[in-house]
Formats: sequence, structure tokens, C-alpha cells
Amino acid sequence: MKNIRSYIPFIVYGILALAILGPLLKSGYILTLDMSFGPELNQSNRLYGLTEGVTAAAPYNLLIGPLTSVIPAWVVQKILLFGILLLAGLGAYRLFPYKGAGTYYAGILYMMNPFTYVRFMSGQWTILASYAITPFAIKAFLDLIEHRTMKNVVLVVLLSTLVGLLQVHSFFILFLAYIVILIVKLVRERKDKANLIHVSKYTVVTAVFFIVLNIYWIVPVLFGGASTVDQIGQQDIPAFAPRGSSGLGVMFDVASMHGFWRGGHLHSNDILSTWWLPFLFILFLAVYGFFSKVESKTVQWLRISLGIIGLVSLGLAIGGSNEITSPVFTWLSDHIFFFSGFRDSHKFVALLCLCYAYLGGLGVSQIASNFSNQKTRLRRCGILAGILLALVLPMLYSANMFGFNGLLGTTYFPQQWHEINDHLNEDRDDFNVLFLPWHQYMDFTWLPNADKRLGNPAPLFFDKPIACGDNIEYAGIYSQSTNDSSKYVEFLLANAGNISNMGELLSPLNIKYVILVNEADYASYEFLYQQEDLHIEIQYPDIVLFGNDHSTARLYAVESAVSISRWEDILELSKSQDIMKHVYVLGNESAEHESNEWEKLNYSKECPVKYNVEGSELKYTVFTLPQRVNNEHWEMSGEAPSAWNLGLMPAFSSGSEGADIVYSRFFRVYLPSYIISGIALLVIITIYVLRSIKERKHSIK
Repeated sequence: MKNIRSYIPFIVYGILALAILGPLLKSGYILTLDMSFGPELNQSNRLYGLTEGVTAAAPYNLLIGPLTSVIPAWVVQKILLFGILLLAGLGAYRLFPYKGAGTYYAGILYMMNPFTYVRFMSGQWTILASYAITPFAIKAFLDLIEHRTMKNVVLVVLLSTLVGLLQVHSFFILFLAYIVILIVKLVRERKDKANLIHVSKYTVVTAVFFIVLNIYWIVPVLFGGASTVDQIGQQDIPAFAPRGSSGLGVMFDVASMHGFWRGGHLHSNDILSTWWLPFLFILFLAVYGFFSKVESKTVQWLRISLGIIGLVSLGLAIGGSNEITSPVFTWLSDHIFFFSGFRDSHKFVALLCLCYAYLGGLGVSQIASNFSNQKTRLRRCGILAGILLALVLPMLYSANMFGFNGLLGTTYFPQQWHEINDHLNEDRDDFNVLFLPWHQYMDFTWLPNADKRLGNPAPLFFDKPIACGDNIEYAGIYSQSTNDSSKYVEFLLANAGNISNMGELLSPLNIKYVILVNEADYASYEFLYQQEDLHIEIQYPDIVLFGNDHSTARLYAVESAVSISRWEDILELSKSQDIMKHVYVLGNESAEHESNEWEKLNYSKECPVKYNVEGSELKYTVFTLPQRVNNEHWEMSGEAPSAWNLGLMPAFSSGSEGADIVYSRFFRVYLPSYIISGIALLVIITIYVLRSIKERKHSIK
């Protein structure tokens, strides 16, 4: 019977997760805003550190490719989403200290609330994945500072690492909770010096283990170049600040777990005119739980900790939308590295949800404890009704999560996309493909959603390397990309009216094909049909594939270098010379004798970070990288590029014999970091297993 009861939470939250996903469990992808999935989920560029950005997702990238080669990617997506919802409920359930109605209330509210709804609608599943694991990590941290064993150290390290695996920002949110909990614990037991020393020692050991295990991403961040954090500026704070939509003010909206910066979603305050009444009851339960009487000392100080965390997270979540909090948030963004990535301050509502769930659960437990003390049937019925209302209330408050009001649907990519992809794969050459219109986000008419905006899914669908828009185009911000190749494409598009040889101008990027889909402002790309060196390869009603008549190559050699002061010069020069037969050096005052000698080089690709290229008698060997790959840190025979073609592609001094071109940063930074983290993982798993065996033997005795 005991074993059966242990499965009840899994059944309850599993059924609830299935009810939420509902019709979305049908075959096909769920595609919405940031939830871009596709059959080509093998993100090896990220695993090798070839793409810009601060990420700890190397373990995910290592597993997702092989997994989707066995299981369809849309099935993997459904498993992930179901698992996120299930773990969110189970996490809050396990964190709660008592059995009964209160623990189920905590799990239901943490699983279903306006925060989880809007993040799902926005496709931000990586944030929700971190959100779901956070209660497990906090529970492990509580066990650590209470019981202080190496087994608990290992659990905290592993679970904390999982929290930030897909969303690095979540580390900061989790550590904020850790710090508050630890400070309250130390203050409450400040008179017990021996205990303080013991707690501090285990905390330091945990921090050291965590750092060593996470070396694989910490070191690249500390010794890296441009990242997504560098792209974020002060203009982002007001642009991504929470928005009030209820008429009751931003603070009230954020406190009620609403206030997401992007509109267009159907919230509870859009459906019910009295939506604030359920929230007031949720708030009442949390306040009642905070002031309720509890015997456990652990619950007493944790209750205080969560009260503080709730207030701090509320202030941080309001961010740049309030005159009081905005200066504080701006200062934190300017002076704390990881904090500078929090342009979306609404993420801190995640901690507020946890506080409401835990404290509200205490309130429900307190109400339930009064049931047996009541002598009249009427009072017992009243208490029972209050408990049932509390359990149902989160579901009523976020009823729009059930099936998401039909605003989302499942779909497959258009058949025409598959046919274009098959055609590209028939070409065995190594080339890049330009995908247009040039937008990071755009509306796709074939999506079955009410809101058809989606992050460009082309790189996750097509097998060939895709160059597509990475320009955010939001709130007056056109682009925050640090990719120079993207800027070059944007330069060409801006001057398209004066260009008739777009194929040649795209050749230095090794773009052999151009895809144009009939979405967004596709009509403004009519100039493609007028180009002298582009031809229509395939034309369907909703997608067109253009072939580039000009020569392209991943690796080629030229004899001469020509100096130009700006990209505008290349537009004029391309009218009189073949730009693939020279290296164009930006800002170089000296120019060499111009020669038209050119040859396409044979090479072998050992892995994404190592190419072996044949020798050449010509002076320069030019390496054309995929658009989304960093162009820095590439070396040939241990030497850095001697020039940069158009300031974009590395050009090395050629040799008569074959040579290796390698991405040195992987071998010098990433690979050693992976090795250290791998060893650390083996060590801490060994510690956990040995401690578990020791505990089992001790319990038998």
C-alpha cells in the first residue's frame, strides 16, 4: 500500500500535464515564437563552441543529436514538454514539508499559473525546464545545510547544474534563493558557532565542486569574445520591462504572476473580469501560510526565507517598469556580469511562483489541520469546501492552460520545404544557403496558431548550413547581432536596388543557393528575379530556390589582395573584376599587384573544428565559414590569418604542402574544460554511489 501511495503524485501531476497539453499531443511540432524545433536538432556547432553566446547546454547538445536520429524530433519535443510540466508539479510537491492537501496545492499552483502559461505560449521551454528543476535543487540545498553530508553535496551540485543547463540566467535566480536561505539560516543559528562553521564548510565545498563541474562553460565565458550578453544594452531594459494590461498597475500585474513584456496572449485577466479574486485568495493563502504556526524549526526559517525571496523577486521582476526599481535594476545590469543578461526581468516571477506555492501550501495545511478540531458538521463542511476550492483555484486561475484555448496547434513543415531540402542534399558540394526574408522572427502563414510569429526555424530544418536573419527587430532595436557576416548580408540587402550581380557578391560567403519563402515582406525581394547571376532552380507557390551561377567554394586560393576602405567599394569593383579572385582587405592602405589567379582547393573535414586542405602555390588560402560560425580563432599550421577577406573570412598564407585548419579555441579552451568537467562528473558520481552503499550497509546493521 505504501508503494502504491508513492505513485499517487506521479499519477495526479501526470494526468494534469496530459490535460494541459491535450490536443497538442497529436503528431507534429508545436512551433511558437522561441519554440523552434525541427528535424535537424544536431547543434554540433554549439558543442564545439563555434557559435556566439553564453550557454551551458553542451550536455544537451551532445545527447539531442543521437536521440533525434532514433526518435522523431516532434516526439522528443512532446516528451520534453510533458516532462517539464510533470517535474514542475513533483518538484513543488517534494519541496513541501508535509503530506496532505497543502503539498498537492503547492504542486498544482507551481505547475499552473500565468507565468508558466505565458512562457509556454512564447515557446520559452528552456526557461520552463529550469523552472521545473529549481524546487528539486532547493530541496537538496535545504537537506545539505540541515544534514551536511557529501551525498547531499553531490545532489546540490548535480541539480544546480541541471537548472542552468538550458538557461544560464537560471543559475543567478537559483543562487539568489540559495543566498537568502543560507543567510537566514546562519542568522537564526548565529549563536551556535560550531554549527555555523560546519554549514559554511559544506557550502564552500559545494561551491568548489559546482565550479569544477561547470568548468566546461565557465572557462569559455571568462576567456571568450563577443557573446549574447555583449549584445544587450540599456535600451533593452525598458524594451523588455514588464507590461501592465489589467488596469491595476504593473506592480499588481507582476505580483499576480502576469505582466509579461510581450502582448498578444490571452490571459486570465482577458477572460474573467473578476480575475483578481482568485489571485487575492492565492495571496491570502500565502500570507496565511507565512504567519501560520509550525513546529518544525526548518519550516520556520525556510518560511522566513521564502517571504524575503518573494519580496526580492517581486522587486527585481518589476525591473525597468517602475521609477523605484528601475535605477536599482539598471545599476545591477551595469555592474554584475550575469545580471546584465536579464533584459527580461519578468523571469524573476519564477521565484515568486515558488513562494506562493510553498507558503500557500502551508496555508492550506493550516486550514486542513483545523478540520478535526471542529465539532459541528457545518464547520467541517466549510473547511472541506475551502480545501477543495484551494486545490481547484490554481486550475481556474489558469484555465487557459488547458489546451491553451486552441491558440496553439501541431503541424509539420510544408512539403515544399522537404522537397527543397532533398534537392539541396543532392548537391554533394559543401556550401551555405541564404534564407530570406531576412528576419530573426516573422509570421509563417502555415502555422496553425493564432499568433503566427516564430523564430526562424530554417537552421533547424534544412541539412545544409543556413545563413538567416539574426536581427531582433523589436521596440526600435533592429539588430543586436555581433556576427559580421550578418552585417554584410544586411548591407547587400540595403543596397539591393543598385545590384544586378547579387550571386557574385554572396559568393565570398560561399552561398550557392538562396531560398525565398512567401512570408512577411517577401514582395520586397523581387530584385532576386532581376539578378544576372541568379537563376530559378525550383519554384513553388510558397517557396523559391535560386541557384548562384557564380563560383563558390569552402576553401580556395588566390594570388592578390586588394585594399578597400568600406564595403561600398566592393559594389563598384565587382563591376570590373571577379571578387572571388582576390582578397579584399578593409582599411589596408597598401595594395598588391592584382592577379586573377584562382583555384578551388580540395580538402577533407575531420570534424567541425578541423579541416585538412591541400597546398597551393598561390599566396592566400581563403576559408569561407558557415554564417553562424565564429570567424575568430581559426589557424592554419598554427598561424593566424594573414588577412581577412572583406573583414569576414580568414585568409591564410598558403603553403605548397597540405595543412590543417583548426579552430584553436576548441582545442585550447573547450576541450580541456570538457575533460576537467568530465573527470569531476565521474568523481562526484563515484562519491554519491559510495556514500549510498555505505548508508545502505549502515541501515542493514
